[in-house]
Amino acid sequence: EQGPVDAVLDTPRHPYTHGLIGSVPSRNQRGVPLRQIPGTTPSLLSLPPGCAFKTRCEHADAACEVMPDLLPLEPLRFARCVHPHV
Repeated sequence: EQGPVDAVLDTPRHPYTHGLIGSVPSRNQRGVPLRQIPGTTPSLLSLPPGCAFKTRCEHADAACEVMPDLLPLEPLRFARCVHPHV
């Protein structure tokens, strides 16, 4: 996902970005378990075809078997995802 930092951090649209932002610990919620992205990270030496996050994404389907182009989400905001959060 690409875009202005505040926009990406405040409203992540790519499922991977959403998972990363959700797993950041909060100083105000001590003792609360961290949210984890399920599954195993694929090897960078042998990435699967299509979206590298598809095996860990709850929105993945057959469309994710092919790497999408960098798609515009809104002005100055882009993601390589056929299922960005709306």
